[in-house]
Amino acid sequence: MINLSSIKKRKTLALSSITVSIITIAAIIAVFGAFTISSGAVSASSVTGAVFILDNAASGNNVTAYARGANGVLSSTGVSYPTGGTGTGSALASQGALALTSTGHWLLAVDAGSNQITVFKVLGASLAWASITGSQGTDPISLTVSNNLVYVLNAGSNNIAGFYLSNTGALTFIPGSNQPLSGQSSPSPEQIGFNPQGNILVVTEKGTNLIDTYSVNSAGVASAPFSQASAGSGPYGFAFTSKGILVVTEAATDTVSSYYVSNNGKLVTISGAIPTFGNAPCWLVISGNNRFAYTTNAHGGTISTFHITKSGVLVLQSSVAAHTAIPSLDMAFAQNSHFLYVSNGGMITGFHVYANGAISQITTVSGIPSSAAGLVAF
Repeated sequence: MINLSSIKKRKTLALSSITVSIITIAAIIAVFGAFTISSGAVSASSVTGAVFILDNAASGNNVTAYARGANGVLSSTGVSYPTGGTGTGSALASQGALALTSTGHWLLAVDAGSNQITVFKVLGASLAWASITGSQGTDPISLTVSNNLVYVLNAGSNNIAGFYLSNTGALTFIPGSNQPLSGQSSPSPEQIGFNPQGNILVVTEKGTNLIDTYSVNSAGVASAPFSQASAGSGPYGFAFTSKGILVVTEAATDTVSSYYVSNNGKLVTISGAIPTFGNAPCWLVISGNNRFAYTTNAHGGTISTFHITKSGVLVLQSSVAAHTAIPSLDMAFAQNSHFLYVSNGGMITGFHVYANGAISQITTVSGIPSSAAGLVAF
């Protein structure tokens, strides 16, 4: 997680007034939401999905599974699945340490301590080990998948690398796909991700305030990086709308920006550095209907919500849509974005998501180690 050592300047009185108003509205929505879900919210017992988290243990990396009921409530399966590799034993501070394929058949995990990638077959709320492969670099921290194409971000060696995922869960390195980041010193990369079409890769560099884009050809080979300045400082986590609008958090300036991404990877700013009024927004997800973006404010223990217009403009809807424990980290949607799960302060907390973007807490499981990284759900 980002270490913001300098104390930021106080916001102006006008911005503070806006913040108070937003928080008040958010509190009203949250209370209303809590009342609307209270009747029978935890009565369903059928398992309809799962949430997976990586413990990133240095003694042996594992994925822990939690069963999800139809009402979104989580329960422990009591099972952790060894990856066959090792973690680092400390937080990776990245988005995408776990990745699900679009079919939901395969789960991929980084083994940052042993410089490997593990693939599991998903069998409901359980997993079956399929393969383990070298990451073509050191300290892999983030993965992205487009159909059968997989790319990994190696933070130690500051490079990306591509692989084909077979129908048996094996990964095969794609020759020529190993590409560097911007080339500047201390990039501190945070995430790699495909656009919806699978022809553009994006990498955020928190340390250099750069966003790298790569064109990916029909053979799955990434081009050299095209590095561009971020609208705000400390670009961190990001997600795409289904129409290809890129939304990025900026942890150093407590802001979020949106971009249009051209076919050659050029970024055009739509909304630049819009404040969350939170502390260190890092992880970000977008609802399946493309209307809302949610970001965890890692050092403040809150979740902020933005409305996304059809043209990609960001409008802060709630500075504090919900409170969490500190640190507030990875997020994942499940069941067509009806439920939102957040890794925070040694727990996974689940929220019901309403049509207007408001959220209310419905479940919590504890015992998550501080080294945990990545979160996926279905």
